[in-house]
Amino acid sequence: MRQNFESKFKNQILGLVYDLPTKLENSDKIFFPDDANAEWESQKTIDTIIETWKQLGFSVILFPLDSTFLKKWNELSSSCSIIHSLVEGWGSLARESWIPSLCELSGIPFIGSEPFAQSICMSKTQIKLLCQHLKIPTLPFYIIKNIEELTNIPRVFFNETHFIKPDGEGSGMGIDASYSISNSKKNTEKITQSLLEKYPDGVLIEKFIDGKEYTSAIIGTPPIFLPIAQIEVIDGVYGLSNKSKEFMGEKVTFPKLSKKNENIIRNGTVKLFDFLKLKDFVRMDWRCDKKGNVFFLEANTLAGLSYHYSPLPLMAKHIEIDYQELFTILAESALSRSNSRNLWYGKSRIQK
Repeated sequence: MRQNFESKFKNQILGLVYDLPTKLENSDKIFFPDDANAEWESQKTIDTIIETWKQLGFSVILFPLDSTFLKKWNELSSSCSIIHSLVEGWGSLARESWIPSLCELSGIPFIGSEPFAQSICMSKTQIKLLCQHLKIPTLPFYIIKNIEELTNIPRVFFNETHFIKPDGEGSGMGIDASYSISNSKKNTEKITQSLLEKYPDGVLIEKFIDGKEYTSAIIGTPPIFLPIAQIEVIDGVYGLSNKSKEFMGEKVTFPKLSKKNENIIRNGTVKLFDFLKLKDFVRMDWRCDKKGNVFFLEANTLAGLSYHYSPLPLMAKHIEIDYQELFTILAESALSRSNSRNLWYGKSRIQK
């Protein structure tokens, strides 16, 4: 099978765009919090991904996101058959769509969803509002853009335990068992103010439930629904402390779900995938309350693909899709859109 992969992609060039796995430097004018690069892949994962693409037959051009990027993109991107972006960036709800937008403008196929869909999913509030529209169960929530907006939340809400997290971040950024859970307005105000200073796009406050946590995923074209996995962490809060880039801090298992919850997760995942016209791969998070009722949490359109610490490759492996085959599915899915309408402008104007 590997030989078939190699011959299939032998004359293809893949451009890999990635954040450099280094700490962001502060200055007098710019301040980056300690977790600003928490979603960026480790060098070990970047190297593994490069090697996997080469094993599949691709020639690989590297586009590190540094001061050389724009010059290198201008000179070499047009020779690429496909782009794979690992770029998470920082400080923008559009950050995961930076490279997909550039690919559309350049007329180059890319792995992943369209820029608009990626930006929608980056905001937990926007995707939860969409869930309400599609009648997918999600928890009661409020979005806080400034501390004064806390007065808009009914006082009775603060009598129940609730969860506080940044609206537009991932990988557990701004989430920790020591401060994300609250059951008093005074404590919530303190936590929210602290988070707003680091994450000014907004803070999501939602009802807290402490049941089992699950994750679902779809890959490829036509879409393949991967087995639903349960995610377990020691302190029960899937935050930054559990999401190491050195090892897998969470336990990933594949228990049998009730038919009701399996249907809710599967149908909800497919509804969002279809409505937003998501592409190639997505992973979605769900959590149960004490009664076992399941609720949608968030969607990850740039879900981790690390061989070393990401759940999605394990979910694929559970149905005998190994790491190389997973990447083959992603590449074939993206290449099937080589003549997509989204690329017409770039092909007709930029690549002339």
